[in-house]
Amino acid sequence: MSHQKTNALVNKKLIQLIVLVLIIISVSFVSYKEYKNTLKETTNKLNEKIINFHFETFAALSKIYLKDTQNHFVQEVEKNRELRNNFEDMLRLIKISTIQNLFVITRDSDKNYSFLLDSDTNSTTRSNMSEPFNPLGDFWNKCYDLKKPQVFHHKNSKDLWITIAYPIVQNNRTVALIGADISHNLDVNIQTKLQNFSSFFLWMLFLSALWFIVLYLATLYFRKKVYEGYSDPLTEVYNRKYLYEILMKKLSREYQLFMVDIDFFKKVNDTYGHDAGDAILQEVSQRLNNLMRDEDSLIRYGGEEFLIYTTQLNPKQCSEFANRLRENVKEKPIVYKDILCEITVSIGCNPYGTKNESFTEILKKADEALYAAKVSGRDCVKVAE
Repeated sequence: MSHQKTNALVNKKLIQLIVLVLIIISVSFVSYKEYKNTLKETTNKLNEKIINFHFETFAALSKIYLKDTQNHFVQEVEKNRELRNNFEDMLRLIKISTIQNLFVITRDSDKNYSFLLDSDTNSTTRSNMSEPFNPLGDFWNKCYDLKKPQVFHHKNSKDLWITIAYPIVQNNRTVALIGADISHNLDVNIQTKLQNFSSFFLWMLFLSALWFIVLYLATLYFRKKVYEGYSDPLTEVYNRKYLYEILMKKLSREYQLFMVDIDFFKKVNDTYGHDAGDAILQEVSQRLNNLMRDEDSLIRYGGEEFLIYTTQLNPKQCSEFANRLRENVKEKPIVYKDILCEITVSIGCNPYGTKNESFTEILKKADEALYAAKVSGRDCVKVAE
């Protein structure tokens, strides 16, 4: 082989190698970016679940407080030491490891705050009743005035992640606030692991380009497992796997189930074909999903059946919510190609779900209510007795 041909071959291989390395590096950086985005989304969702968990816990606690004081919460706590001790014991029972401080405060007519209850057992650090409380920011006043929970994020704190203010409301008036300082140990650990992995990732980039291809494939597999494993591929809502592997393990103490069925769906399939049926399933699921709260779950339970899980709704609210769902689905026809499909749904609701009862029985009552809605002519709502 001539020197010229040898140089040409070497140059060609070098170019191929450079192109391959550039492709691998590009794939590696895309993988790294995808990993960070996935971790960020997962962290945000986990944080939302943690906050909603505390909201539900404080809602249950405030109901107990008001029930035990017969709607004279502040007055009873101030004059009854034994009751005050019992209430502080309740605070200690729900004070998990991530909660640094858990207390109850009240506000006078001059908008000055003072402690009412404190879960701290240390006599030198605990805040006694009527001791002044100095609020940080205006979110305490917002919670008090709006009668809605508020969350304050401690962006520059090394110890605290968030502070939650939850209102105790009697006779449509805020009488006290449950306050909780939540540590951000979990958030710090996640960020630390991300930073450590970033350094490791960059070092490995120089040592072995092949490693990043493997990591990219692992990241894609991770995304598939997390984001596709529990979602229905057609409607992109949760599937039954999510129901049995995730939801049933974290049921609220009290919850509600709604069974939703698309009326005469088989007729639609038979008349317009399965492609039209798929388009209708996608649109109906989207219209249902538009009315879901963050803490609710929409699940494709069967072919044209959907299951909705909610919390903190009474029977009247359940009926109103179900009718909003029904009206939202039928508000306008669903367009498939040049076909206008008038679609309605029947809904059965069981507002009496509790964690202490069999989920199967609670679901059965919702399904029986759905059957009653169908028997009544469809396009209606029935609530289980």
